[in-house]
Amino acid sequence: MKRVKFISLTICLALLVGMLAGCSNTDGNKDNKEGSAEEKKVTITYWQHSSQARDDMMKTLAYEFMQENQDITIKMEFIPEADYSTKLISSLATDAAPDVFQVQSGMIPRLVKAGSIQPLDGEILSTDNIANDFVPASVDALQVDGKYYGLPTDLQTIVLYWNKDLAKEANLDAEKGPQTWDELLDWAKKLTKFENGKMVQSGWGEKGYAPEVEAFIAQNGGKMVDDSGKFVFADDPKSVEAIKFVVDAYKNDKVYDVEFMKNWAGFRQGKVAIMLGHPAMLGNLKQTAPNVNLGIGLIPAKEDKHTTAVTSWSYTISKKAESKAATKWIEYLTSPEVEKRWTEQTGELPARKELLNDEELVKDEQLKILLSSLNDSVVGNLQLASTYKIWGDGYQKLILTDDPFEDTLKKIQDELNAEISKDL
Repeated sequence: MKRVKFISLTICLALLVGMLAGCSNTDGNKDNKEGSAEEKKVTITYWQHSSQARDDMMKTLAYEFMQENQDITIKMEFIPEADYSTKLISSLATDAAPDVFQVQSGMIPRLVKAGSIQPLDGEILSTDNIANDFVPASVDALQVDGKYYGLPTDLQTIVLYWNKDLAKEANLDAEKGPQTWDELLDWAKKLTKFENGKMVQSGWGEKGYAPEVEAFIAQNGGKMVDDSGKFVFADDPKSVEAIKFVVDAYKNDKVYDVEFMKNWAGFRQGKVAIMLGHPAMLGNLKQTAPNVNLGIGLIPAKEDKHTTAVTSWSYTISKKAESKAATKWIEYLTSPEVEKRWTEQTGELPARKELLNDEELVKDEQLKILLSSLNDSVVGNLQLASTYKIWGDGYQKLILTDDPFEDTLKKIQDELNAEISKDL
């Protein structure tokens, strides 16, 4: 009997030890799980070219994002614009590359070809949602082989600015502004003044800024590039016709002279009557030219089409980044709430369709016009520093030399195609 009791006691002790061991293992598993959760915390490094107002706003956005996503830390670096592209491109081949960064939209195909970036995570931002929610011209340049490699920021179109007081002096409809390209040219001629053979007032400070010319090419039915992205404007009659129109406004109609004064400086001083430019210029002009009685309208139309060209930068993810966390950060930066604040504080346009008719934004009549410019928009095709320079240098030859127009245009096209064929 005593032996039986002893055996029972031994069994009970063994069971108790096992239970305690089980409890100990459970606690150990709990510790391991907590350790795993800790390991899942992600740090996203983020780069952008620097300006004080933009930097300050981005710091606020990062703080708010981290409050909502405590498993993600955003580490930011703001780089002077003059150094930004060189530092970014060199970093992408190394472990020093940021996880998320801003880059000109025109760089996306090159970066994809080089294998330096990855597409947005489809579980966070599906291609269907992006296509449905964003203005097509704002995201089309960010798509390669059906995948989106970023979402837009610094979004701009081309709109029309004019000096109402100068228009009134010339007995023009200062409130309405010129509505067509022919009307714009007519206004420009009437608003240009010479004294003793010297220009004292320019009617239109046009010198071939690429998105302005691209917009007119699109309205005129021309093609800047073919379906493969190759530049074809010099071989396309409608494109040649559009480019010649703006070149002739300078060379033949003499509505502007680069020796007169810089076009935007002249506009601020009331010496240039009309300018085409980006919506972000509105905030700049309010600060730098408060005495100019400013008119704002859509880009002039051809056959009732006010088609404008879109340029932008992109929030993009490097190949080394943790995909979901990086995409989550980009999703936040391009959310309706953040885009609305960004528009209100910076003057840059939102890319989301729903914000083009936002009740609070369209209360401002000037902003309403700027937002509506996105309703008829196409992708700009010269969204690289190098392609802008090739176009700009070539255009100077078109307006300032007597070299044959068609030959110069063909040379510009050849140089652009050689540039875009280069590897990163």
